[in-house]
Amino acid sequence: MKNLALKSMLSAVIYFFLIAGSSFSFAQTKKTIAIFSPGDKSNLFWAEMINFGKSVADKLQMDIVIYYGDDDADIMAKNMESAAKLPAKPDGFIFPSMTAQGDRYIKIAEKHEIPSIFVNIGLDKKMTLSSTRSFNSFCLGQVTPDDENAGYELAKTLIQTAKSAGKKSINILAVSAQENDENAALRVKGLEKALKEFPDVILSRTANTDWSKEQTLAALETEKDLKKITIVWAASDDMALTASSFFKSKGLSQGKDVFIGGIDWTNQGLHAVKSGELTTSVGGHFADIGWALILFYDYINGKDFATEHTIFKSAMKPLIAKNVNIVLNEEEKDRWADVNFRSFSKVLNPNLKEYRFDLVVLLRMAK
Repeated sequence: MKNLALKSMLSAVIYFFLIAGSSFSFAQTKKTIAIFSPGDKSNLFWAEMINFGKSVADKLQMDIVIYYGDDDADIMAKNMESAAKLPAKPDGFIFPSMTAQGDRYIKIAEKHEIPSIFVNIGLDKKMTLSSTRSFNSFCLGQVTPDDENAGYELAKTLIQTAKSAGKKSINILAVSAQENDENAALRVKGLEKALKEFPDVILSRTANTDWSKEQTLAALETEKDLKKITIVWAASDDMALTASSFFKSKGLSQGKDVFIGGIDWTNQGLHAVKSGELTTSVGGHFADIGWALILFYDYINGKDFATEHTIFKSAMKPLIAKNVNIVLNEEEKDRWADVNFRSFSKVLNPNLKEYRFDLVVLLRMAK
């Protein structure tokens, strides 16, 4: 009887460790999130977003795989189909609603039962939603920039700088993207809001491009009297840098003859602000992919962020030469390497009442 009892006890112990080992192994299995960039690898802003996302994923022990859309909405869709058909399909999708095709993309995710989060460009702004889940159950949420405020802050900073420099007559050339691009349209709306506060400022025209250097240059070349332009309001840092080089080639000085600014806080843009090549850059939304990964981490681990929100907005702030160093990455290294991104997770911090997706908090932690 003693031998039988001992055997039973040993069997129970072995079974326990087998089960525990199996559970531990499962718990340690990394989850994979597929990120779909609308541009190619040369897109400076998306490179910043992806690099930040990699830092967050590393701290949360998640895997990410990047797909590039090459500025083609159909390629984006094909990439999603390809990712979804992999033998080990991703545990989640992160993507923007490129050229207002969010409905198309979320249906691909729904077809393959892959939970998804929109970043940068969310669902059609014409929709009035209190939750993304009411639109589609596989649309877990969205993390998007406050584009209207970004456009407003950019215009306000440029106008105030030009006035401080003694400019009496101020004419603005706005360089934006296609009218159906929701981000760009909201940024222009912010510009229009700022113009109401400065009725003496004139908007000469708004040039619509595809965000590229080529179309930005083409738009600038059509301007007949460059000396009349006091401000170039650009919807991205890339376009602002192109404008700065163009005006310089025509013998006009940025920061003296013309004041140029963009949106995105790309590292190149911030270096240009410090050197005086640009007056300002407005940004902060480079963190959107990282915030989305934190939401995914909590969702996958049983803490649904929908109890707080499904729609998150990124704050956008202007930087000028005197304060750009608080963000500027001078040594081209991973400035986020020492940030404890695990502190933003509700799963890992049960006492956390709400998500602290705060730019000031993030920058303070990076120091």
